[in-house]
Amino acid sequence: MKKIFAFVIALFLFALPSFGEDFSYFEKEKNSWLQVYSNLLKAQALDDEIKTLERSIRNTSGKKKAELQQLLKLQTSKKKILDELPQSFDNMLSKITLGDVPKEINLIEFFFTNQKSKFRIQTQRLTLLQHEYDEAVDFLRKELDITLKQETKDLLKEYQLTKALDFFENARGLLENKEDVLKRTKESYMNDLEAYKQTQLPIHMIKVVILIFIFALFHLAKYFVIKRTEDEELLFRKKKVLNVTSFLTILLVIIILNINNLVYAATLIGVIAAAMTISMKEYLQSITAWFHLSFGNFIKVGDRILIQVNNNPIIGEVIHISLFQVTLYESINNTTSLHLKRAGRTIFIPNNFFVTNYVYNYTHDKMKTIYDLVEFRIPFSADTKKIEALVTEITYEVTEKYMEVTAKQFQSLRNLYDMRSREFRPRIHFIPDPKDPCFTLYIWYVAPYHQIMELKSQLSQRIVKRLQKEGIEFCAQSK
Repeated sequence: MKKIFAFVIALFLFALPSFGEDFSYFEKEKNSWLQVYSNLLKAQALDDEIKTLERSIRNTSGKKKAELQQLLKLQTSKKKILDELPQSFDNMLSKITLGDVPKEINLIEFFFTNQKSKFRIQTQRLTLLQHEYDEAVDFLRKELDITLKQETKDLLKEYQLTKALDFFENARGLLENKEDVLKRTKESYMNDLEAYKQTQLPIHMIKVVILIFIFALFHLAKYFVIKRTEDEELLFRKKKVLNVTSFLTILLVIIILNINNLVYAATLIGVIAAAMTISMKEYLQSITAWFHLSFGNFIKVGDRILIQVNNNPIIGEVIHISLFQVTLYESINNTTSLHLKRAGRTIFIPNNFFVTNYVYNYTHDKMKTIYDLVEFRIPFSADTKKIEALVTEITYEVTEKYMEVTAKQFQSLRNLYDMRSREFRPRIHFIPDPKDPCFTLYIWYVAPYHQIMELKSQLSQRIVKRLQKEGIEFCAQSK
């Protein structure tokens, strides 16, 4: 008896796939509503089949159980694939959405992010769905009429078509509700737009005109300042003051114009500040550094500076300090000669680098000279006292006028900082070489920052010729 029961169950299960094809005609019209309904029927049929298979597996054993288990895996796989397809009319209608319709209309919403186009697009999509829905209902009615007129009654198909028509009639309310929601939302939004246009828009336009007027006024003032100021350093400072004043004035005017809604204005400013801090971190650091550069007075336009960026020396004259970057003109000097091997380039350095890196100023305040160095290698057997006297004499002859200038400039630096008085005479040192039997002769002397290479060349030639004339030899570099 059990074998007969198992055979009947298996026969029924193998017949189910062919039964599922009885409603495949729903997809012939390539209508989205019919396709979704067909997916729903197939999913329900597969669910019933899977449940039947699971019951049958529990009541059978042996080879037949293994066959049923294989069939269960196959049908489960089909169900997973089918679940990826839409099986509900709600899913179709959920695509007709307007997103977040603003509760309060503002100037940006009125001019730039108007929702009218979204309403038009979603209305067109809903109209297409309504048209497809009507086509689907007409198709089902025609199929039912044809089935009823057939001489041989197809009760199964007749039942399926009748059931489908009832299902579609019940779904008509979904379309009507979606259309009603879309219509009411559009009417409400259009009323808000019209109310804003009649009440708030004129006030906001006046505020914008006031801001534009203030902006134009400061630019006009800057134009006259540029025309009437000849001193470059004074012009730079005036432009800097005007830029800061204009920014603060516009910010103050914005707050005053929104004084009636101060909480809203403060919240807006806070949100904007937070967003700018996150997305424009480097730019904000550069702006902060610009204030430091502008009012810190440690570098200014015309200074020659050296800055270490990623352990690479960058040297040049400051030709411009903007809100985001400092512009240098690369000159010929010791650093460019020994390390970079090129000069004459325009270098742009972000302002924030001046906060996180060492900066060497060759011309701070009124100091326009620096100590420079010339090196020679002298054998141990040489008369160091004689060499020191000769080198000191030559160095004094070449740099004496710069020593006097440096002493005067240094007095200005002492007024700014707590510094002891200094002598700017040449410094001569003999340091033993760690590898070769010779001294390294170091000659320190003051030189104008813009004549470093010329003075080094002149001094080196005179020292070499004088020492050679005195019969003093130089040490060769060991390999």
